Amino acid sequence: MQKYNVKVEELTKSYGKKTVLKGINFTAEKGEIIGVIGKNGAGKSTFLEILMTIKDFNDGKVVVFGENLKEIDHAKLGKIKNNISAVLQPTQFYKKLKVKELLDLFRSYYGGQVNLDEIIEEFELGEHLNTFFDNLSGGWKQKVSLAIAFSSKPRLIILDEPTTGLDPHMRNVLWENITSYIKKNDSTVILSTHYMDEIEMYCDKVLFINDGVNEVFDTPENILNSGHKSINSFYLDKIAK
Repeated sequence: MQKYNVKVEELTKSYGKKTVLKGINFTAEKGEIIGVIGKNGAGKSTFLEILMTIKDFNDGKVVVFGENLKEIDHAKLGKIKNNISAVLQPTQFYKKLKVKELLDLFRSYYGGQVNLDEIIEEFELGEHLNTFFDNLSGGWKQKVSLAIAFSSKPRLIILDEPTTGLDPHMRNVLWENITSYIKKNDSTVILSTHYMDEIEMYCDKVLFINDGVNEVFDTPENILNSGHKSINSFYLDKIAK
């Protein structure tokens, strides 16, 4: 049985004459949290959009759940999409729906397979079920977004700066939810963030993309053992070159 949920080999992507991904190699195993870091414009968003199957690519191989994205039909692609969830920044939902209504709406999308009571308990949403989404604080909006993303029990979760603008307490609360989910479901989280402390504390591996090239793909431990005091100092050193 394969260990990985995602395997990428020599991935390239161009927009006209501009090449934004230049031979990315990457493997994400089951149960891993992987941080993707790099300056704005380095190619991170394009990379994540390809993994979410919402953007095509030029050359290379992208294998998700054992299926080569260039070789499958629409039916198989649909099954892959059903096992991928994303929490993007900023979160946009129907602002005039209450939290309970949002949960019911997304359960209908998933064919009624979602156990709402379990989701409400796990994410401690009970006190906010009758609150309009637009009236929630930023942290609670992200918590509801995570609850919805995890409710279908996806095998791959893409998180694009999920804790931006949140206070330290709410950041910690969200990460408790994320790590708890990973342990229970053996899924993979791929995270894009500018918070290097989150990379250091929670990620199993770090992918550093610079100008479309994956310059580093390693564990935080190995990066720290190579002489860097922190992942933040590693990152600042890399982008200064």
